[in-house]
Amino acid sequence: MTLKKILFIALSTLLFIVMTAIVWHTSNPLPPIYPDGPATLIKASDNRTLRSFGDKQGVHRYHATLAEVSPFYLQALLHYEDRWFYHHYGVNPFSLLRAAGQWIKHGRVISGGSTITMQVARLIDPHARTISGKLHQIARAVQLEWYFSKEEILTFYLNLAPFGGNIEGIAAASNRYFGKAPLQLTKNEAALLVVLPQKPSRYRPDRFPTKAEAMRNKVLKRLYQGTLLDSEQYRLLIKERVNLHADKQPLLAPLLARYLKQRYPHKHKLRTTIDYSLQKRLSILLHQTSQRLPHKASAALVILHNPSAQIRAYQGSVNFRDASRFAHVDMVRATRSPGSTLKPFIYAQALDLGLIHSKSLLSDIPADFDGYKPQNLNGAFSGPVSAQHALQKSLNVPTIQLLNRITPLRFEQNLERAGIHLSHQQANLSVGLGGTGTQLLTLAKLYRSLASEGHIAPLNVLKDVPNKSTSVQILSPQSSWITFKMLSAQSAPDRVVPSVRRQIAWKTGTSYGYRDFWAVGVSHDYTVAVWVGRPDASPMLGYLGATQAAPLMFDAFDLLPPDQRLLTQPTSVTNTLICWPSGLALEHIPNNRCESQHHALTINHMTPPSMDIYGDFTTNMSWPEKLAHWLKNKHINNSAAALHNSSQPAPNYSIAITSLRNGQHYYRSQLSTLTLTSTHPAQVSWFVNHEPITEPQIKLSQYLGETTVSACIDAQCDKQTIYIHP
Repeated sequence: MTLKKILFIALSTLLFIVMTAIVWHTSNPLPPIYPDGPATLIKASDNRTLRSFGDKQGVHRYHATLAEVSPFYLQALLHYEDRWFYHHYGVNPFSLLRAAGQWIKHGRVISGGSTITMQVARLIDPHARTISGKLHQIARAVQLEWYFSKEEILTFYLNLAPFGGNIEGIAAASNRYFGKAPLQLTKNEAALLVVLPQKPSRYRPDRFPTKAEAMRNKVLKRLYQGTLLDSEQYRLLIKERVNLHADKQPLLAPLLARYLKQRYPHKHKLRTTIDYSLQKRLSILLHQTSQRLPHKASAALVILHNPSAQIRAYQGSVNFRDASRFAHVDMVRATRSPGSTLKPFIYAQALDLGLIHSKSLLSDIPADFDGYKPQNLNGAFSGPVSAQHALQKSLNVPTIQLLNRITPLRFEQNLERAGIHLSHQQANLSVGLGGTGTQLLTLAKLYRSLASEGHIAPLNVLKDVPNKSTSVQILSPQSSWITFKMLSAQSAPDRVVPSVRRQIAWKTGTSYGYRDFWAVGVSHDYTVAVWVGRPDASPMLGYLGATQAAPLMFDAFDLLPPDQRLLTQPTSVTNTLICWPSGLALEHIPNNRCESQHHALTINHMTPPSMDIYGDFTTNMSWPEKLAHWLKNKHINNSAAALHNSSQPAPNYSIAITSLRNGQHYYRSQLSTLTLTSTHPAQVSWFVNHEPITEPQIKLSQYLGETTVSACIDAQCDKQTIYIHP
């Protein structure tokens, strides 16, 4: 055969091969690398995993780049699997020849001679272990090399390699077996994960630790022979046992993770603002709480960092694994009746409108607002009350007195400007007492404004997704500060002294029918919002927000670090001495028209006159007409009852408190109990902050700041104001 014929045959064969390759390539495009979409990791702010989701087939594969993997692992992988990876075009002919020789010699497949590129080809397009299957794999490998760079192909392998069960990819394997990111792998861990994809079902360290250790040592020996390890390193490493991550990955913020997965379906990794340690401790706290709750009851809690408007902790149900408590219902985002939790913002708007100051005289008396007749929870009325006292004690009639003057429509429109939408058909007075729907997250956002100069800001929950929305001011700095002070002046429930002392403005709420129990607290740096109840809306009779939600809220505050900020009093807020019944400043009132004096927080020294029950300012310095009428009837009824119960006229007592002096200061660190005495100890009734007490003593742990102590016999009282400090 002449040289000319040989060249012709060679060129014809080459042309045939090229044409065949072109036809095959055209009819067999590369399949998608990740056909079932990405698995998803929801991360805490420090990159620790909160919850993971598999892809459409339930496979856990978390995307990792070369930079996110241990350099030693990459070196070991290439040395053990494909030392010529960066030098061949998808196929190493010498490896194939060696594999073919072993097959002929032993009569079975000893090694496949596959490069990393060929392994990627088999992973994206599985084939039978036959000669035709191997040829198909080779063709796919060349195709991969044509379209992708070496770095991209190596990245595909890192994310597709099987590691046992539904675990694929180095990131999922590192997290599953060692509880760490692949960048943090030790040399021994890296060596084990290099060999595991060869036979993941047989080498799994959690099932076959002895076999896994032997195969790991095989890799270490190869690395030692290839000078990637020195003799001392090799000697020490092969003595180590395979140590797996013992603790199962906790499921933290699972309902938040589910929400984010649904909202960002194409994201495979989401880093949140959640504080991992705080979330873990909060999860334990809620789990402990579940043991004290009645059947089917759940709880939800969210914590905000006020300066950044970040969500730092999010617990949508009391125990995610307890199906009997509707654990999969996210009560942070569920719409429920807020009870009394909107009341502070009615008072704050009234402050901004110049209707009240902190000690304005309000009327807690029976009233009819065009057919709407609000009642207090205990069915009783207190008569004349200050705005601060009415807010702290959550009295209903004074709240409606203010809302009626503001108008429900105006109140609601102010909230809607900042994106706070309440759920009801038409604005009405019942909104002030919980006749609407809102969410726990919305309440947290709203209360945060009390420590943010009245600004409502969009809440941040993702680190890597910029929040382009701007804050909206719904309250002035003055009214938000005064409302904060009014709410923080009330004592916390009986509880262990907290490790971190902080000023907390807080409010509770109980919805109609005893279905929802709320507590929201604001410190200088944090907002904590709590809901307790049954997700199916069945009632929990005998429970209150103050007894169920408030203790949990204060327990959550105890998990937080000390506040770093200090809220400063606006310069236009002043402490002004005012008079009742007029509500005006003492300096504007004749001495004979001032029945009682009060220190009020005012804005720009404004002291609006007292309002009647329907919101109109009084035009004289007397008691509002309906309040005066109620006081008169109450006095007549009390006198008649006294005469009915005694054949003798009521004695004229001159009552005086003998154990206290006005303005005295007491410290919890020095004294726990304060005994109360008076000039008539047998007949006297005692009141602290206008609330009756059964024993003539004060437990200082129950009170803080300015405290009013009253001793009364019939209608005669003596009152002393003392100050209690930590």
